[in-house]
Amino acid sequence: MLNIFKNNNKFCDSSIKPWVFFLIISAVLVIGWGIYKRESVEPENLTENLSEQFNQNPAVLTNNPTPQSADKTIYTAITKATPQGSSTLITNIDRFNMQESYKRIIASVRPTVVNIKATKVITNDNLSPPSINMNIRFVDPFGVDAPANTKSIYESVGSGIIVSPQGHILTNYHVIANSNKILVTVFGMGKQNYPARIIDHHADTDLTLLKIEAADDFKPAQLGNSDLVEVGDWVLAFGSPFGLEQTVTSGIVSGKRKTLVIEGIKYENMIQTDAPINRGSSGGPLVNLNGEVIGINTAIYAPTGVFSGTGFAMPINQVKRFLSAHNIISAGDLIQVNNPSIQYGQGWLGIEIQPVDRTIAHQFGLPYIGGVLVNRVVYNSPAWNEGLERGDVILEFDGRKISSMKRLENLIADLSPTEKVKLLVFRDKKLKEFFATLSEMPENIEFVK
Repeated sequence: MLNIFKNNNKFCDSSIKPWVFFLIISAVLVIGWGIYKRESVEPENLTENLSEQFNQNPAVLTNNPTPQSADKTIYTAITKATPQGSSTLITNIDRFNMQESYKRIIASVRPTVVNIKATKVITNDNLSPPSINMNIRFVDPFGVDAPANTKSIYESVGSGIIVSPQGHILTNYHVIANSNKILVTVFGMGKQNYPARIIDHHADTDLTLLKIEAADDFKPAQLGNSDLVEVGDWVLAFGSPFGLEQTVTSGIVSGKRKTLVIEGIKYENMIQTDAPINRGSSGGPLVNLNGEVIGINTAIYAPTGVFSGTGFAMPINQVKRFLSAHNIISAGDLIQVNNPSIQYGQGWLGIEIQPVDRTIAHQFGLPYIGGVLVNRVVYNSPAWNEGLERGDVILEFDGRKISSMKRLENLIADLSPTEKVKLLVFRDKKLKEFFATLSEMPENIEFVK
C-alpha cells in the first residue's frame, strides 16, 4: 500500500493544485463582495445617495404635500435598502428626516413672516411702567431708555405674521406702541416695503392688527391649535432678532400654561420654549413641525437683557379670539376678512363663583370633583336673564371642561361682549344646558338676594 501511495505522489500533487487555486480565488471574491456591500449600506453613503436621488427627482418630494408624508417616504426608502438592527443607521435616519422637515417648514413659513419697523418718539412722559419682575420682560423692540427730560426719535425692529390674503398683519402691541410711522417688509415675492395702518390694538392683551395694501394677494400663515401643544414638542421661532431679518431658531416646548406678570400686566397659559428669542423677535411666530403657528413670541427671561434660554409665546388659540373679533376666520387655507368693528375681549356673565372641593361635591351630589359653584348672581346680568341660580355648578363652558375658577374667568374674559355661549350646569342632581349672551360689565352691580 505504501508503495502505491509513493507511486501516486505526482498524481496527487497535480490533481490538488487547481482546487487550491480555485478556493483561494473564490475566497478573495467573496471577501471583496462583502466589503463592497457593507460600504454601500453605510449610513453616511446611504443618506448621501438618497439626497442625490431626491435632488435629481424632486417629484418624489413634491408629490407629498406634508412634511409627515415626505418623511414617511424617505424612511420607507431607507429601511427597504438597509439591514435590520443598526442603531447608528436609525440615528442618521432621524437626523436626515428632521433636516428635510426643517427645510420644508422654513420654506413654507418664511413668506408669511414680516419685518416691522416703527418710528417712535420717546420722552419721559411715555416710558413704559417698570416691570414687577425686571428679569421677565417684553422682547423690547427699541432697546433704549430715554434720558430724563429729553425727546428722541427711535426706530423699533419687530416681527409679525400675515393672517389674511388682504394684507392683515398680526403682531405684539409693544412692537408698535406710541409709534408715529409703521413700515412692514414682506419677503414672499421679493423684498417689498409697505406702509401700515393700525386696525386695532389692545395693550391689555399685547395684540395689534395692522393692514397693508397691495394689488396682489398675500400668503397667510397657517394657524394651529395651541391646546394640542405638549412639553417636549419641537418648535421653530421666526423673527428679526437684532434686525437680522428672516432668522429661524429651533428648540422645544419647555413648559406650558405659565403665568407671568410683565410690565404690570398678567399673562396666563403662556408657552415656554428654549428656542432663542431676542430683541426684534416679538410678534414673530412659534411654529410646530406641521408648519402651523402655535404661538406669538412675546417675552423672555433675561437677567442680562438678552436671551438666556427661556422665552415665552402667547398661545395662538387666545390670538384667534382676537382675530375672530375682526371676522378673520381661518378655514384651512381660506381666510376671510369682513367687518373689523367688533370689540374684542372683556366679556361678562354676571356671577360670583367659588371652587368645588370634596365637601361641596358631596353636598350637591356631584359624581366627581370639578366645575365651579355659583355663589351669587348679579341682577339683570346675562346669567340672571338666562335663569342661572345660586347653587348651580358650572361644569362646561362652550364645550370646554371647567377645572378651576381661573379657567372659567379666562374663558369669559377672552370673549367679546354680545357673544353667545353655552353652559353645562349641574342642578338638583341633573344636567341642564343654558345659552347666554355676554355683555360688558356695568359700572354698578347689584346681587340677587
